[in-house]
Amino acid sequence: MQNNKLKPKQQNNALIQDRTQAMIFCTDMHEILAKLQDLLNQETSRLKANDLSILAILHEEKQHLIETYSYFANIFKANRQNLSTFAPDKIAKLRMIIENFQESLRRNHLAIDAQQQVALGIMETITKHVENLNRPTTYGNIQQQKSRQKIQYSTSLALNVSI
Repeated sequence: MQNNKLKPKQQNNALIQDRTQAMIFCTDMHEILAKLQDLLNQETSRLKANDLSILAILHEEKQHLIETYSYFANIFKANRQNLSTFAPDKIAKLRMIIENFQESLRRNHLAIDAQQQVALGIMETITKHVENLNRPTTYGNIQQQKSRQKIQYSTSLALNVSI
């Protein structure tokens, strides 16, 4: 984005009118996507390692990059025809990069979902165990209830898979 001849305020309303502007725009958008991809990879690896301490710090940078990406996406939509005319090769490459980024987003979502399922499974197991301990035993065979309590120490499928 350092070599961008169009100022951000002007670029929103400006049309991309030649190959040079199209190439600069595509290069800038590629840089934004690369930074987003790197940030997403960091976040996903931290989630998988259960290292959540850095995620708040990454959130601010992620928010800024998302805003910048949205800004460039709007420019892309407004100049789709000119970009396709002036830089079809760069547009094809950007589409591939965007598809790869979307796949990374799906993997990140799966990592977040897996952690959530593990946490929910642990909480569910603890809740059931506490409920079983606090359940009154005024009716029925006491020996049968004790053997049933021993069986109910299972963990969630998500926890078993992640281990």
